[in-house]
Amino acid sequence: MTLLQNPKYTTAHLSTEERDALQTAMIAKARAAASEFHFNGGIPGSVMNTAAKAKRFRSLVDCWTTGTWVEDTNHYTMPHFQDPLYGSCDRRYKKSGGTSIRPAVRYTWKSECDMINVDSQRWCQVLRGRHLLLVGDLVQYQLHELFLDTLRDGPTVCFGELNCKDHTVCEGPETRLRYLRNDILSVIRKMDQNHGHPKANVIEWPFTLPSIMRAYPVVILNRAPVIESDEAFIKGLVETLRTIRKGNPKALILYRSTGIGHPFCDDATEPLAAALDDSQLRKLPHGWSEIERRNAIAREIVEAAGGVYIDLAKLTNLRPDGHIGGQDCLRYCIPGPLDSWAQILYQVFLGLDGHLDDF
Repeated sequence: MTLLQNPKYTTAHLSTEERDALQTAMIAKARAAASEFHFNGGIPGSVMNTAAKAKRFRSLVDCWTTGTWVEDTNHYTMPHFQDPLYGSCDRRYKKSGGTSIRPAVRYTWKSECDMINVDSQRWCQVLRGRHLLLVGDLVQYQLHELFLDTLRDGPTVCFGELNCKDHTVCEGPETRLRYLRNDILSVIRKMDQNHGHPKANVIEWPFTLPSIMRAYPVVILNRAPVIESDEAFIKGLVETLRTIRKGNPKALILYRSTGIGHPFCDDATEPLAAALDDSQLRKLPHGWSEIERRNAIAREIVEAAGGVYIDLAKLTNLRPDGHIGGQDCLRYCIPGPLDSWAQILYQVFLGLDGHLDDF
C-alpha cells in the first residue's frame, strides 16, 4: 500500500540516538497498555502451557528468523499455482531469454537453528482441522498464496483479495483457509464507510464478528504501516487483540512483522549482505522509516496477549531483489524470497503442536 510522507508522524529528522530513545519509550508505553492481558505465561492454542516453555519457544522462533541468505541452486523451489501476478518474474525472465534458475530463486535462507523440510501431509496432520484466518494488508495476501501453493496440488478459484472465500487446504480432517483484508486490523463490525464499500486507500473488512472468531481457531495477523502516531498504533493493536481474546480466548494468534519496501528494486540482483542501518532507514519513503519501531511495539503487545510474534520481515528486508517490480517494490514474486516464510511457518506450527524434539 502506497503511503505519503507526513512529517507529523515520521522521525527522519531525529538522530539515531533520539530514535532509539523514542523506541524505548514507546515499548514501555506498549507494555503498560498491554498489561490488561492476563495469562499464565503460556501460549493459548498450543502445547506451550507454561511461561518457561513459551519463552524457550519464542527464542527458537527468533533463531529461525536469524541467519543469512546463501546461494544454493540445488535447494527445493516451491511451485506457484495461484495468482498469476506473482509469477510475472518467471514470465519476464523467460521472455528475456533466461534459461537457468531465475537469479532471485538461487538463494535460500540459512537459519542459525536447524529447520525441517516442509512436508505438506505432516503440516495438515499438525493443523488437526483447525481453520486458518489470515488478516492484514496486500502483503499478507501473499501468505494466502503460500499456504495454497504448499498445501494444495493445483490452482484455486479466487477473485482477488477483496472477494476471496474459504479454501479447503487439507482433507480428513478438513482444514479451511480464509483471507480478509483489513490493513489496520480494525474491529469494526460492518462496512459502514464509503456507502458500504471499502475505501481505496485503507481497506477494513470486518473480521472480529463472533461467528468468525469461533470458526477460526488460528489467526495470523499483520498490520500495514499507516500515517498515525505511535500512541494510535498502540491503542489500535491492543483493542484488536482484546476483541479477539474476548471472541475466542483459546485462539492461537500469530503476528507477522511488517517489512520495508526497496526503492529501485528493479536494479537489485542479489540479497543485501547486512540489514540497513538507521541512517539508511531514515531515508526510506512511504513511512517505512518507522516500521522497525512499530514492529518492536507490536511484539510487546502480541506476546502480552499470549500470541507469537514472527519476525519474517527480518529475512525479506535483506532482499531488494525478487520483487514484482515496476511500481511494486513491496511484494515479491513466487517462487522467491517468500519460500522461506513457508518453511519458517512450518517450524512454528510443528513446535506449537509439540512435534519438535525440544518440546
